[in-house]
Amino acid sequence: MAMKKGYCHNCNKDYEVRRIFDVNSDAKYCYCPHCGKRYRPKVVINAYDRVIARYLKRANFYLRNANEYLLAYNLFAYVLELEPENKSAKLGRLLSLSYLSSLRRNRFVEVRELLDMEKADFHGAKIKSEYSSILLGLDRCSNKYMEKAKKKLTFRTYFYDVECIKLYYRHVGEVIKLKRLLLEELSMIDDSKGAEVVSESIKALENEYNNINFTVDGHDHLFANYSKNGDPLITNGRRKIDTKLSKYRMATLNTEDKKLRVLDDAVFKKVYRVIFRTFKATIPCSIVVLGLALTMLVLYLIFMHTAAAPFFLGTFIAFAVSALSFIVVRFLFAYILKKPRF
Repeated sequence: MAMKKGYCHNCNKDYEVRRIFDVNSDAKYCYCPHCGKRYRPKVVINAYDRVIARYLKRANFYLRNANEYLLAYNLFAYVLELEPENKSAKLGRLLSLSYLSSLRRNRFVEVRELLDMEKADFHGAKIKSEYSSILLGLDRCSNKYMEKAKKKLTFRTYFYDVECIKLYYRHVGEVIKLKRLLLEELSMIDDSKGAEVVSESIKALENEYNNINFTVDGHDHLFANYSKNGDPLITNGRRKIDTKLSKYRMATLNTEDKKLRVLDDAVFKKVYRVIFRTFKATIPCSIVVLGLALTMLVLYLIFMHTAAAPFFLGTFIAFAVSALSFIVVRFLFAYILKKPRF
């Protein structure tokens, strides 16, 4: 007897989890345990597969095309609520979580802990290709994060202050720990090429420990070690250079400092998120504007022979062009969003 999952379209519209029930695929008929509706097993089994596949496709679109990382994370988590052992959802959730990292708080510690708990689930041959892709995706995400975080914490290669240096090295340590787990897992699934890529990135990041870091005031600082609780220990050097930056307004991580510009938390670009949200807004906007255009047209026809006719005609043309513009923007943004970012 082969037991599979089925999906009932007839009941529990407000609580989708209860639509899912176990089905004997060898039986002639099956019944929803909640509403009693009779189905052929293959009907509800196929319905279940389509529902899960649709959610996974949408979540991957949010993640890779629209860069709506929180929406992607929540949707992957919802799939796991429907199907707790779905491996694709588990992997997608890990990558989504990594992209939720902000300047002051990266999410790589949580990613590493989740991956460490669930890694045994991904060692099978069927999931190997997808698993390898996600592991390398996590490596690329962490590389991109470190590059962008350092850029935000510095001005013309100089760190704003010692707190920025400490935060940077806190991120370095946490990313290296994640990368070591990625390397271990890529070796476990015999992806030697991917393991080599991660190994080289670890070496490049470890070289950061040897750098002499200057702050914008010209003082040099060196990384010494990590304390027992993981905080970077930074020593002050004896050198001082003229950075020629005194005329610029500097920035700080301290949100209570009113004299300096406060660094915002965003690390990854928001441009595609804005495009996606604009794309969603184009249809309701075009409907509203088109409705106004039709209203102006009706008023023009009513008052055609009055002095107000040119105003109504001009307003109609303006609203009609605006509605058309929204439609054009929608098609343009749909084309842009069609291509995955990574």
